[in-house]
Amino acid sequence: MLKMFMRGKTWRSLFLFVGFLSGSIGILYGMTFHYILLGVVLFYAISGWNSFVERLYVGRKYILVFVGYFLYLVLQTFFLLWDSGIEGDVRYGIFETTLLNFILVPVYVVMLKGWLTVPLLKRFLFLFCAGCVLLNVYIVFDLLAGETFSNAREALERLYMNRFGENKPFLLGGNLLLEPQVFYIVLAALVSYALIFWSVRKCVKLSCGIMFLLLLLFLSFTVSKAGVLAFSLGFIVMNICFIKQNAWKFCWVFSICASCIGFMLFASDSFEQKYKERVDEVLTEVLNVRQGIYDGSTIAPRIGFVRETYRHANEFAVWGLGVYAKDRVKTWLRNSDAGLGEFRNVHNTFLHYWIQGGILGFGLVLFLLGVPLYCMVKNRKYSYLIISLVVVIVITNSTCILLDLNNSRLIIVLLSSMFYFHGDVFYKLEKS
Repeated sequence: MLKMFMRGKTWRSLFLFVGFLSGSIGILYGMTFHYILLGVVLFYAISGWNSFVERLYVGRKYILVFVGYFLYLVLQTFFLLWDSGIEGDVRYGIFETTLLNFILVPVYVVMLKGWLTVPLLKRFLFLFCAGCVLLNVYIVFDLLAGETFSNAREALERLYMNRFGENKPFLLGGNLLLEPQVFYIVLAALVSYALIFWSVRKCVKLSCGIMFLLLLLFLSFTVSKAGVLAFSLGFIVMNICFIKQNAWKFCWVFSICASCIGFMLFASDSFEQKYKERVDEVLTEVLNVRQGIYDGSTIAPRIGFVRETYRHANEFAVWGLGVYAKDRVKTWLRNSDAGLGEFRNVHNTFLHYWIQGGILGFGLVLFLLGVPLYCMVKNRKYSYLIISLVVVIVITNSTCILLDLNNSRLIIVLLSSMFYFHGDVFYKLEKS
């Protein structure tokens, strides 16, 4: 009995540790964080093999989908290397990616069956948000190098003008791209906002409110259109839930947050200037696309990626290009007449996995994001948090290959697996 208690306590502590790391430094070190999860899963298997097998059996159907995709990639690679006639660099990293993300992570999540409770989930989400805030606070001080306190106004203007430092290849010995950073900020902002309503203790509510405002400020620094759009739609979905539950409480929290946001954003002249530049850039590119010009850095090249993908659809539409996918995409863009040679990928997760895995690759992404929603409808246990976060994942992955980047792939698979296996816990969290 004591052994079971100690194992359960250790497992819960490791789960909370994973939550904090996922929100903070886990984003920096690519595949390294996956080996921590591997160690946790091995600990669980060694400490209770029978329980491990039982839980694995419970999640077998979900996990077998990804195992099947892995086997398909193996067969696909065999036939491509044997007699495809394709020339280019071969990238075998897709096998490690599939094993450590699409198979290991769901195995880890299904091990939580019976352990995950509403209070534990609350603490996990809180620590995820806290980790994200701490990382971005460090980035602020790293970029400004002490300028924050000497001249706050100039510091804010500098953060807006350089878009929060954009890509950071040498942050704490790791690599952080802007798009994954924006994605994490949006996820943490929505979760911290929800925890304001769901937390009981006033000090926790206050902490979540402060984190929410800080995360919105960090999001504004990035000047990311996809991030702002994803947050806005997710925010609307979340507020539908809160208006239904307690309209007066919603109005009180919303008015305070809106006032603070307005003060923070308009305290700097660079906020208006930078966002006006981005809007003008979008309008210019829309006009250029109508004339067949796909040069730019926002909407125009992404439309050009879809156009270029369609032109080469006969090469990958059914079976995919597998280990040749990334090199072939680079070749298409380099030889394109649309001026897309400076880009290295199609900036769209759905297109990327279609090119890589054909119909099965495209179906894998739809399965990963769609099956939690299907289970909600089937069981009639709707979670507005799950819906809002899935909306964020879909929007951000439509403008960047987040599901293929080491910075962001793990958290997407982790959350999607939690939504599927523990959707009832999210439902109880909102009803509590």
